[in-house]
Amino acid sequence: MAKINDELFSQDAAKHLAYGSCPECDAALAIKYKGKSSFLACTQYPKCDYTKSLSKNDVEIIKLIADSECPECKSELAVKKGRFGMFIGCTNFPSCHFISNTHSVKKAAEYAPVSCPACKSGKIEKKQNRFGKFFYACDNYPHCKYVVNAMPVAVTCSECGSSIMLSQSANSKQLNCPNTDCGHQQIQE
Repeated sequence: MAKINDELFSQDAAKHLAYGSCPECDAALAIKYKGKSSFLACTQYPKCDYTKSLSKNDVEIIKLIADSECPECKSELAVKKGRFGMFIGCTNFPSCHFISNTHSVKKAAEYAPVSCPACKSGKIEKKQNRFGKFFYACDNYPHCKYVVNAMPVAVTCSECGSSIMLSQSANSKQLNCPNTDCGHQQIQE
C-alpha cells in the first residue's frame, strides 16, 4: 500500500498548487475581488504588493500595413484587434501610443455643427457611443445635457420656431421638429 503524502492535502500546499506562487516573494497567490473584477494577488500583502490580472486585454496584430509610417516614431503601422474592436496603430506600442483616427475625422466631416437650442452657447457635435452608434450632443456637456439621435440641421421650424430641425440621414430631404409637442414635418429646400 502506498503512503499518502500529507503535504499535498494541506491548505497552504493546495493554494500553491491552485494559483502558483508569487514570483517576487514565493508566497502563495490568491484570488482577490475589487468591484466586479478579480485578480491574483500575493497573500503577503502589504509586505509584497504583486498582482496579476485575470482578464485578457491583449491587442492582436491582424496585418502589417505595407509602406506605412507612424507620424510619431516612424515605425510601421498595423491593423490591430483590441478590446473595443479593430483599429490602426503603431507596431512600436509600449514606447509609442499612436492610434490612427482618420476614419472618425472623415465621418465627422459629413456633419457641420449647429448651435445648441437649449443653452444657446454650445455647439451640437456628432459623437459615437461604445457600441458604434452615432448621436448628437451639446459640447457644453456638464452644464447642458441636450442630446438627439437624428442629425440636427440649422433650419427654423415654421410651426414652433425651434432653431433646428432633425434629418434622419444626410441624404434625406424630410425634416422633423425636435420638440415633441410640435412634431412638425417639412421638406428641406
